[in-house]
Amino acid sequence: MSKRGKPVKSMLSAMRFTFRPRSLAWDGGELVDWVAGGTRWSTVDGSQHDSGFGYRFNFDRAVVSPSGRYSVIYTERGTKGLVLDRGEILREINRSYYCSDDYAYPVALGRLPDGREVIAHCPDDYNRIHIDTLAGGKRLTRRRNKPDDTFHSRLSFSPDSRHLLSAGWWWHPFETACVFDVPAALAKPALLDRPVWELHRPFSGVPMNPDVRAACWIDDDRIVVTTSAEDDDGGNGWPAERSGVWSVREGRWLSRSTWNPQGSLQRCAGGVLYVENACPHWWAPGLDAPLSWPDVEVVEAPLFGEGGLAHDCPLLAAHPTERRFAAVGQNVIVVVDWA
Repeated sequence: MSKRGKPVKSMLSAMRFTFRPRSLAWDGGELVDWVAGGTRWSTVDGSQHDSGFGYRFNFDRAVVSPSGRYSVIYTERGTKGLVLDRGEILREINRSYYCSDDYAYPVALGRLPDGREVIAHCPDDYNRIHIDTLAGGKRLTRRRNKPDDTFHSRLSFSPDSRHLLSAGWWWHPFETACVFDVPAALAKPALLDRPVWELHRPFSGVPMNPDVRAACWIDDDRIVVTTSAEDDDGGNGWPAERSGVWSVREGRWLSRSTWNPQGSLQRCAGGVLYVENACPHWWAPGLDAPLSWPDVEVVEAPLFGEGGLAHDCPLLAAHPTERRFAAVGQNVIVVVDWA
């Protein structure tokens, strides 16, 4: 079970909105809702700047490239997405219809060493990851071989984009996680079709390990992995530790913990940001218990469809480099800074 968060003193500021955001991302000192066409809020004076533009579709999520120039908006439990250049449509993207209403759209944005920004997604088949350039849509991972039967989901690049994490699943269903070496995959794309399931048994030696609930980078090397509490059999055989920190470089668990939140995780300032009971929490390796902000309420982004794998999506935006985040409440966007 997750430990109760310790309240922390912070600087809070609030910004009102005309319509509740459907997505939220940082762009310098501003917050942007790309699903709403690029509506912005200034963290300096709290002003809202409407885009005056909409995409007239049920998009409900957004991811942003490292430079902030490109974004992808998509329907989490659907098949359609748009690649945007500062809000201008570059092209449409799709994924397979197969079980698409049961799990999150697989998409992540990163940047190669030569500066090209790329998208990792599954445009042809649910079990085949491709990496394309964002600017021109050039496919960098063409191949013909048959991939393993894996439903890739919740893709994310490491901060240096050297590795790609997939927190997906396979029948029937079992949620798991794996990591790909991006330079190696670009040199030999078939490596993307043979996942190495190093993370699917977080606690070796225990029969019928619990599902991976969430997995999130905290830096270029380390990944935080939490497991599903739904699989607990009442203490008959499960270890006390239900989460862990994995080192990609060393190929081993650096630590394990009884801290085990059941929400989605976002990388933030050397730790992870998440929501429990509508309240934001932050945890980092070395903390006995997470920090929390009980006075800040976070609403959920809209979710189209019902059933399938339970992946929550709170309207929460972690700042990429600072101890700072923004949360969408019932009536305001709250920006939180802490030391």
